[in-house]
Amino acid sequence: MEQATRTIYSEYAAYRETQGIIAVEKRQPRDSLTDQFDTLLVVITRDPEVEWTIKHYRLNTLKVSLHLVHEDVLSRWILLNANRRAIHWIAEGTIVFERNDYLVDLKRQLLNFPDEERCLQMTISFAKLLRRFQDGRNLFSRGHHYDAYTHVHHALHHLARLSVLEKGKHPETVVWEQARLDDPDVYKLYEQLLMSEETLDQRIHLALIGLEHLLQSKVLSGGRYLFEIMRERTSPWTMYELMEEERLQEVKVDLSSLIDFFMRKGLIRISYQTTKGAGVELVTYEPVV
Repeated sequence: MEQATRTIYSEYAAYRETQGIIAVEKRQPRDSLTDQFDTLLVVITRDPEVEWTIKHYRLNTLKVSLHLVHEDVLSRWILLNANRRAIHWIAEGTIVFERNDYLVDLKRQLLNFPDEERCLQMTISFAKLLRRFQDGRNLFSRGHHYDAYTHVHHALHHLARLSVLEKGKHPETVVWEQARLDDPDVYKLYEQLLMSEETLDQRIHLALIGLEHLLQSKVLSGGRYLFEIMRERTSPWTMYELMEEERLQEVKVDLSSLIDFFMRKGLIRISYQTTKGAGVELVTYEPVV
């Protein structure tokens, strides 16, 4: 099959902007990892005119999907876990072309999982977990059980991802299999929500209780990335400064709720600065941990 697909990818291998090409073969009759195609090719480029595009080919009876992606987009997928299949493509795919050991180094980076990247992912997962938990609890208290169930289900998913990240691993598409091995308490809570014999409202209520308990155990790992950035200077931060901090852009939408949560847990201290407005003070924040 590699000989056949070479006809397709050889053109890209000739471009000096191409850094590497990976081939992923279909493992089962309907394989979402390859978009149901027989072979999925990932061409990684430095061409500034390329972001991400897909081309479909047919070669005799062979169906091929080719993803042409800029290396910065691929890095963002991996860093933010925005495209979990990309991690599988790199880890499990076959290198069919590369320049200067580009893909060998990329595979090695995946295995090493730099601590800063892992901490960022943990804070992103914690922020999403917190948001879903709070929204689910609010909806449940108002009697919207179906909508509350959806939010609780998503909260558990983010909790599972966070547990896997704490173990130094990338969350995969089979994150619940990872959670079953790495954090049985989270897995049992998920099973209870899905399969217990209690009524729907009872299952949601029990899941919310369990989520609140487990949420407390994830506070330090979930806030570590934020706390480390805030500790880099001795003066307190305004919310505006935190919102403008480049390294916090991926949690910007949930930053206010994160700060409020950590403040209520005693992990962030609040202080005030006088302003030109009579009686108006500017609120500032600094980490306690």
